Amino acid sequence: MQSRFVILHGWENRRPTDHWQHWLFDQLSAQGRDVDYPQLPDPDAPDLATWLDLLDGLVTRGERPVTLIAHSLAASLWLTHRARGGSPGLVSRLALVAIPSPAVLRPTVVAPFVEHPPSIAALPGVEQIVFDGEGDSYSPGGVHADYAIDAAIPVEPVPGGGHLTPDSGFGPWPRILEWTLADPEVPS
Repeated sequence: MQSRFVILHGWENRRPTDHWQHWLFDQLSAQGRDVDYPQLPDPDAPDLATWLDLLDGLVTRGERPVTLIAHSLAASLWLTHRARGGSPGLVSRLALVAIPSPAVLRPTVVAPFVEHPPSIAALPGVEQIVFDGEGDSYSPGGVHADYAIDAAIPVEPVPGGGHLTPDSGFGPWPRILEWTLADPEVPS
């Protein structure tokens, strides 16, 4: 059964056309894939409960497996969703991209999004990957400085990636498309 793809953006993001997320959406759509790339409400001052409800709806709708690509605050949203007992729903593949440091976000309007343990656990039956941009100002020291990541989850460094935004050179990003379309390597 073909996956449904869900791409979620982060804080202060309005889905700019030069962002890799928009490029990925365009690539998948051009192949006739079923892709959700919603503009999440109030990106400058997001409400956690609203975003959690939207996430839950996106990962539980339908019957097909979901490949979820969550960037920045959306990665924090996923971790908070799981910490609050949220189900992985139909997610069979998960990419967490440029996970921000809770220490960086705590003094901001998005502090509620980082109310989760400093760990990332492997989920049974879900292929997971973390993409960690080198020199990310939202994650000083890299993702390992803030999170204990299960050894079963690969962490792929992105040299010179920064926060993986257009400002750090990430419009088209062939590696994320390659991962997104790869045959699943689901752990048991």
